[in-house]
Amino acid sequence: MPRIQFSDVTPPERRSIRDVPIPNSGKRKVPIAIKPKTPPTPKTEPVSFDSKMSEVTENKKSDAYQYYYPKDKKEPIRNTSGLSKTKKKPLIFGAIVIILIGGFIVVMMTVFASATIVITPKSQNTDVDMKIIGTNDKQENTVRYEVVKLSQSNTISVPTTGEEAATLKASGKIVIYNNFSTEPQRLITRTRFESPEGLIYRISESVVVPGKTVLNGVGAPGSIEVQVTADEAGEKYNIKKSDFTIPGFKSDVNRYKNFYARSLTDMAGGFVGKIKTVLPANKQTALQNIDTETEANLQKDLNSKVPEGLTLLGGSIVYKSQELPQKEDGSSVIIGKEVTAYAIMLNIQDLSGTITNHYVSSSTDWNNIKSIIKDFSLLKITSKPDDLDTGGKINLQINGKAKILASIDVNIINQKLLGAPKKGAANLMSEFAGISSLTATIRPIWKQSFPDSSSKIHVRTIDN
Repeated sequence: MPRIQFSDVTPPERRSIRDVPIPNSGKRKVPIAIKPKTPPTPKTEPVSFDSKMSEVTENKKSDAYQYYYPKDKKEPIRNTSGLSKTKKKPLIFGAIVIILIGGFIVVMMTVFASATIVITPKSQNTDVDMKIIGTNDKQENTVRYEVVKLSQSNTISVPTTGEEAATLKASGKIVIYNNFSTEPQRLITRTRFESPEGLIYRISESVVVPGKTVLNGVGAPGSIEVQVTADEAGEKYNIKKSDFTIPGFKSDVNRYKNFYARSLTDMAGGFVGKIKTVLPANKQTALQNIDTETEANLQKDLNSKVPEGLTLLGGSIVYKSQELPQKEDGSSVIIGKEVTAYAIMLNIQDLSGTITNHYVSSSTDWNNIKSIIKDFSLLKITSKPDDLDTGGKINLQINGKAKILASIDVNIINQKLLGAPKKGAANLMSEFAGISSLTATIRPIWKQSFPDSSSKIHVRTIDN
């Protein structure tokens, strides 16, 4: 069978692989640029407008056009108001919140409504110059008082200048008790008190021992604190705390048994011999400095300890001092003093009533007006007894200035205004003659009546 010879077949307008030149080995490869054949330019023919519209119509009918431009898609409606729906929602929500908050505030202010009434009472400044009687219990036309006593000791060092012979008597404090009767007992100057060892001590001035008190069938002895001094000089009178009897009552067994005394301090200072001395002028100056400093400290303490319902007027304090036994300290001497303050504290209610009755009770300007005094800082006691241990009636002279005020019962005002119309506050001026001026504030401002609860009406007075 004859062999069939194959030859290269080259497609039309295609190049045969045989036509591709192969570069020689070892030589630099040079890229071959293949120029594409320029496709023939199609002939353009003029297209009419009708034919273009027909093509557009045909394209719209095609599946691809329908995919990208569906028939049911509508044109968006333009917002002519300038705000989109998404922007309107927060504004509406905010408006609702503001309305709710405003309504809540209005409701709360209405529920928690309150009223404040400020009253200025009628007043009168008065010059006070009058005598009053002080008593321990309530009596007509008198002022109750209490005596508060405080003691303090101070010392100072003074250089010595020499020595001298001295005979010193021991001294100390005792408390005298009256368990004999409810009547006070006066003890005369130099009344004797005897220790169990037979040592005699005496008081330097007359005192009155208060009577015993009986409460619910139980008696409590009256008592008073006093200073006693040994009858003789010497160290043997320097004794520790002890009990004492009153030899002057030995003739009355019951009285002798129920009048007695007990030491508050040791008896000290008794001495016979030589002691170091200081210049009299130096000693006097030292003692005066001690008095001044100690009295100032005592007054400060008393002002801070005034009980409620009492007042401490200027000049109400009586000071008594006792020189302490001096002590040697090398080349100096320690000089000391114990100062005791007796403060007269007066009952505020009694004092106010006594002064107002004296100065305005008969005045026509104060007819049917109850008056009081709240501030006593400009009043002082100019005359008082020197001995305040008696516990009985005392005569006092008071001078100074005081402001008398009309007494306004705020509770009555409160009850008068319960549920009353706002303009009803003005009627209080004519109803209460003691009111000089009045202002009323009701909250919230749109309420035209006072609250129905007394706890929501606040009435206060101020001094003009």
